[in-house]
Amino acid sequence: MTERWQREVAKLHRAELPGDLWERITEGPRLQPPPPRSPSRLIVAATALVLFVAAAALLWIVFTPFRTTVKTLAGSDVLPVPARGETSPVFLGDGRPVFVVHHEDGTVSVVDAFSPHRAWGFEEPVEWCPPTRQFVEWAHEAHFNEYGTWVSAGPSPSGLATFAFQVVERDAAGDPKSIRAGAMQAPDPGGSAPITDPSRPPFCPGAEPVTFTVDASTVWESPAAAVAAQPQGWIAVRGTLSVASDGFVQLCSTLEGARCQDAAVVRGIDGVGLMVNVLQKYPGTGYEKPHVWLAQVRGGVLDDLAIGDIRTSD
Repeated sequence: MTERWQREVAKLHRAELPGDLWERITEGPRLQPPPPRSPSRLIVAATALVLFVAAAALLWIVFTPFRTTVKTLAGSDVLPVPARGETSPVFLGDGRPVFVVHHEDGTVSVVDAFSPHRAWGFEEPVEWCPPTRQFVEWAHEAHFNEYGTWVSAGPSPSGLATFAFQVVERDAAGDPKSIRAGAMQAPDPGGSAPITDPSRPPFCPGAEPVTFTVDASTVWESPAAAVAAQPQGWIAVRGTLSVASDGFVQLCSTLEGARCQDAAVVRGIDGVGLMVNVLQKYPGTGYEKPHVWLAQVRGGVLDDLAIGDIRTSD
């Protein structure tokens, strides 16, 4: 053994071994833990999709109240039948106003609420008078019986149109309780002469006539907004009629002089005839006052504009 070897062995004899040497030998080498694995692309994509859907749902909930509600008068084609002898105003599935008449003999009629007389192109509603059991046109006071047949005054070229129907349900007495309205039928052809006696029978003596009441929440306050929404069927819209000297007709939310706000073009009205024969001769007529009108929207304009005693309820 060489001298150098003896010196190294002596050093080992004098060295102090660590107390946990045996444990370290048993446990093996202490290596650093491996770094965490990054999430897979599939997990990342799934997480992103969930977050996107949650954000979209939140935006929908937040902004839904600000969407434009399309207001219409749409009711149902299944109509309740009033008691015998009674008449009730209702709106069909497309919003058209009609009256359901339960005659005293137990039969039923569905009578259109628009007169066949359309002065200057306006639809003119009728109202029901219980004491006389007649319908009376609001504007020119033509009278029709409870079946829609013309009776007096006018002018009116025919009776009121009626609707076919099927009985859906009967009550205990066998009378119709509900009916399903069908197609419009041709009116009775009998009518007045084109020019009638200016004297007229009383409108509805001794009672308030029965007319239509529109829920105020369904009334459009802006004709322009109503047309932009493109609703289907009949609507109610508040406005004032504007007739230019050249016959151009609009419905305005407000009308101050020649300034027509939030306007919609009105089609089908003889503006020149209305101007020359009514507005210039009789200023201040009902055509010039703010009203709740009934109409339909077609092709970006108001059609079938109806003027009458259209009432609203809260």
